[in-house]
Amino acid sequence: MDNRAPSERLVGRAVEKAWLSGLLQSAVEGRGVVGVLRGDAGMGKTYLVCSVLSEHPRLGSTCMVGVESEADLPYAALQRMMLSHRPVFESLPGAQRSALGVACGMAAGPSPSRSLVGLGLLTFLARLSDDAPFVCFIDDAQWIDPESLQALAFVGRRLLVERVALLFAVRTEGFGSSVLDDLPGRTLEGLDRADARRLLRTSSCGPLDHRVVDRIVDATGGNPLALVDLPGELTLKQLRGEDFLHEPVPLGKHLEAHYLKQIRGLPRETRTWLLAAAAEPEGDLGAITAAGEALGLPEAAAHRAELAGLVRVDSTVTFRHPLVRSAVYNGAPSPELRRVHSHLAGVAHERGDVHKSVTHRAAATVGTDDKVAEELERSADIVTQRGGYMTRADLLVRAAALTSDAARKELRILAAGESALVAGAGAQAGALLATLDPARLDDAARGRLLLALCELEVLTPVTSPVFAHRPQRLLATARYLHSLDPAHAKQAVANAFWALIQADELVQGTTSREVADEARHICRTDPGSDLTTQALVALSTLVLDGRAAASPLVKEAVARATTNDTADEEILQSYMCIAHAACLLREPDAVEAVLRHAERAAQRQGAALALARVLLLRAYSSMQRGRIGEGTDHLTRAGEIIAFMGLPRLWTDIALSLPIVRGWQGDETVIDEDDEVLVEARNVGYGRSGASRLVGAMLLRAAEGRYAEAWHYGRRIGHEDPFFTGTLYLADLIECAARAGDRDSAEKLIRQLTIECRDTQSRWAAGLLERSMTHLEGEDTASRCERALELLTGPALEMDAARTHLLYGEWLRRRRRRTDAAQHLVAALETFLRLGAAGWATRAQRELDATGKCREPNASRGPSPLTPQEASVARLAAAGNTNTDIASQLFVSPNTVDYHLRKVFRKLGVTSRRQLRDLRLD
Repeated sequence: MDNRAPSERLVGRAVEKAWLSGLLQSAVEGRGVVGVLRGDAGMGKTYLVCSVLSEHPRLGSTCMVGVESEADLPYAALQRMMLSHRPVFESLPGAQRSALGVACGMAAGPSPSRSLVGLGLLTFLARLSDDAPFVCFIDDAQWIDPESLQALAFVGRRLLVERVALLFAVRTEGFGSSVLDDLPGRTLEGLDRADARRLLRTSSCGPLDHRVVDRIVDATGGNPLALVDLPGELTLKQLRGEDFLHEPVPLGKHLEAHYLKQIRGLPRETRTWLLAAAAEPEGDLGAITAAGEALGLPEAAAHRAELAGLVRVDSTVTFRHPLVRSAVYNGAPSPELRRVHSHLAGVAHERGDVHKSVTHRAAATVGTDDKVAEELERSADIVTQRGGYMTRADLLVRAAALTSDAARKELRILAAGESALVAGAGAQAGALLATLDPARLDDAARGRLLLALCELEVLTPVTSPVFAHRPQRLLATARYLHSLDPAHAKQAVANAFWALIQADELVQGTTSREVADEARHICRTDPGSDLTTQALVALSTLVLDGRAAASPLVKEAVARATTNDTADEEILQSYMCIAHAACLLREPDAVEAVLRHAERAAQRQGAALALARVLLLRAYSSMQRGRIGEGTDHLTRAGEIIAFMGLPRLWTDIALSLPIVRGWQGDETVIDEDDEVLVEARNVGYGRSGASRLVGAMLLRAAEGRYAEAWHYGRRIGHEDPFFTGTLYLADLIECAARAGDRDSAEKLIRQLTIECRDTQSRWAAGLLERSMTHLEGEDTASRCERALELLTGPALEMDAARTHLLYGEWLRRRRRRTDAAQHLVAALETFLRLGAAGWATRAQRELDATGKCREPNASRGPSPLTPQEASVARLAAAGNTNTDIASQLFVSPNTVDYHLRKVFRKLGVTSRRQLRDLRLD
């Protein structure tokens, strides 16, 4: 960072300097930190960071500067970082090195997941800090390509015990929201009047009139760059107040014009060379030199630019300040700009860089050029394979601008909007789709637009019950597309099934049978052998014909969806239908297998919206089985993705609202019907939240043995439709109804569960039925509990096994069989404590105390004190994974794993991984 080190003492900024110094000290002490310095152009962000770093000479550091013209090249910034620290890159673990290498275009291979790229970057920075605490400074982050910036933000959220400080400097003026918005930071405003006056006076070579000083301070708003540069632009008479000071004084948004004035004083050849350097996205000296030769520029052109202090030339060309580059590029006459891009395109073509060649050609094109547009579209497809959906959208927009045919132009804009939706970028997608005129689209394209607008609704805040109406709108779209575009019709009806899950009982205008009937109709008229068709056939059969008819179809779909040969796109279009069908068949292992494959596919494709949905489904599945820590982990990760997509906080809270968590944990707040998030969820028709609250309240009171109150909530939970939450909690509804004395309702529910058990052949369903029958047939309790426990085996069904142990233990205690009762109650208590089900643990402990027995001392720990992340680390360590293995699976560094393990050992009172295995951690 020597070339960016400050040459003068920093003026002002005491608060921000103290903040930055504190971050660096944290890194020195082994507590990884991230910080974002925000501010308008010229506010001194870079100078401030460099000034603070100069006071810490023992810290290792690297600086990566964003470049505006390379912002559309996925992972371009990370590529520069890897190349500048090649030995460290080569030392990374194989999978991480491969992921980073492929993403950065340094190696061939399949498209890596963004999470693995982020993990590789985390390990890379951690290794840079092996010898000394390390600072990674990302300057002009607003011009870093989105993929690199997302990877860096990923790392920033996971720094914990690394000796690394990750600092960003980013412009705020003229730039929208970014993935850095939720990271801690400071915003630089203009200097106060005293500091601004001091900086202006120290920047001037002569005396200043105090009135001129005040005029400049007022006009610049304390912008440090303007204060430093303006004295060199004004005459001595103006500075002394002898000549009129023209209005307006150059400042803020005029800074680029200010630099352009300096540039225009250079020879024409030098200006042209500077323009070639500004247009080359990576500052590649070889490409700039080759383009200069083609332009007929003398070698002296580069030397004059360097002598003028505008650039530094070594293996690359680095501008003195990004504003200089902007001024050169944006201030150039259009014909000259196109001429330079044309020559750079030729250089890129000779080097075999297809993407650079076509983007330069596009910049050199006047009007339309269908050939270039087609090449841009092909380049967009290549970018997608590397996970750059937003970059793909940008390239498609450029292609549309060069397209002569109006219909083709509209289709490319539509495709750009669809790509933005896949990336979870609602604002960008909405802006693109709003430009389309349905009248100019053909029928099939109009259907695609309708489908895109339906998806856009969930990314754009509204006040109407949009979720309640989405199934009907998607169904109508599917019907419209049925004969025009069967593939998109299938996508629409698959999305309608997901919308039914979200709407739950609040759904309006349609039913699951109506959606299933349309799905069947589409698949019969366009059978196909693709996984999406197979998934729709399986789920529609389950809804229309029952579980018995659907069971073999679902199993076939599960098998196909969980093989590595199935394309990511097929998995992402079908996972929800397959997973929900498997859930209704009560096959938890199949559900998890499908969702794990879908999660990996979404990560590889950079499909943020799909990834958030997959994680939500995994959370729903985990909570249904009482796996609280696991479900909370999935919800937390889903929240990160949803926040990344830029949704308002309240909408994020709604999507993550799963009050059943609080019910399992014994949290009384689940009873609150006026919770702000739940009220808003009802207003927008998101029925899943309300249903989850009722289930959570029912479980809370059931755990306390207050069954009349539990059934008060349970009887309001819909269970008649396979897309209603209550369908998945029949055994709980039966227990509450029977114990509350509502035998008629309990028997009705028993009949529903009996049919389900008969049709699915599921061990889980059979075990639940055996347990549920004990609430109505007291004389067979022992044999039924024994059979239930034989069926409810395995980690996936631990909660239901524990509740069966509790039921059995209570029954035995009431018959004074205290020793036998204690065995079952201890088993139930230990599982409840491990899973974090506080209310159920309290009940089991109370029953155990009544037997006069107690657990072994080493089992008496109380509710697990572990955080979700600590629990995840503990489970993986207990399974025999190394720290490196755990780091790869949890997307953290090995140092962070070691940090969590030490806390786990301390909290649980153990000293080895073997002891963790003995604890049978959830």
